[in-house]
Amino acid sequence: MKDYILFIPPEEVSAIKARLWTTKQAKTYFDWLMSVKDDRVDYLLTCIDESLTGDHKNDIERVSKKITYILKKPVFSELKEGDAIITNRGLAIVADLSLLISKLIINTHPQLKWKIVKQPKRDISYNLPALFEFPIIRHIELMGGCIAEAKAILRGEKSESIWLEIYEYATGLIK
Repeated sequence: MKDYILFIPPEEVSAIKARLWTTKQAKTYFDWLMSVKDDRVDYLLTCIDESLTGDHKNDIERVSKKITYILKKPVFSELKEGDAIITNRGLAIVADLSLLISKLIINTHPQLKWKIVKQPKRDISYNLPALFEFPIIRHIELMGGCIAEAKAILRGEKSESIWLEIYEYATGLIK
């Protein structure tokens, strides 16, 4: 696991904050993410010796336990001045977890589609890929939220149940 593959977007967008991307750069990132998302999910599942059963809640609970445990390992987080800080490998595994959760949400609700958040410009997910077609809210961008929750787990503020809560929140919006 110490060699978990980093989450490295195309060079033309990696050094620029997403909010500042041009439409072309946002599309470059989107196309890249769409081309790697399934492979990244498969890689995550292989690395943690898991497979999907079709019972999404149970799958997320099992995977969540492992990811939460792994996040606390030195390669995925490190102590700085007494605080656990997520590393690039930690960011990668959580990004992949967000792709897995997104995949399971889409499996449950195939009307949802990946699109780029283009408005409003003040949206925290502006220029990023997100799941669209929710009836009440326009979209959900899970990667940023999952990363924020992983940091909260490392601070001791959240538990592994947060990943299932994210899934249940998103799927609950569509009933």
